[in-house]
Amino acid sequence: MGMTAAPAPQFTPAPSTYATPLTVSIQDRLQNAVIYVTVDGSMPSLSSPIYHGPFTITQSATVKAVVLVNGYSTSPVAVANYTLQ
Repeated sequence: MGMTAAPAPQFTPAPSTYATPLTVSIQDRLQNAVIYVTVDGSMPSLSSPIYHGPFTITQSATVKAVVLVNGYSTSPVAVANYTLQ
């Protein structure tokens, strides 16, 4: 039987349309998890940037993230579409 997948990360604020630049944070429920993130719509991989804390987006972006943590298989890809007007 295979390993359990890590839970997908959660985005704050919720994906939506915003009028101004916003700061995006990503949470994961597992300790010692490494979150890989992309903001260009590409699939995150182990060569993607590692999430180290909240970041600001100043234009519409598709943020994707995966979680990697020992003892689990890679999480499902979480996708958040942010539209800035």
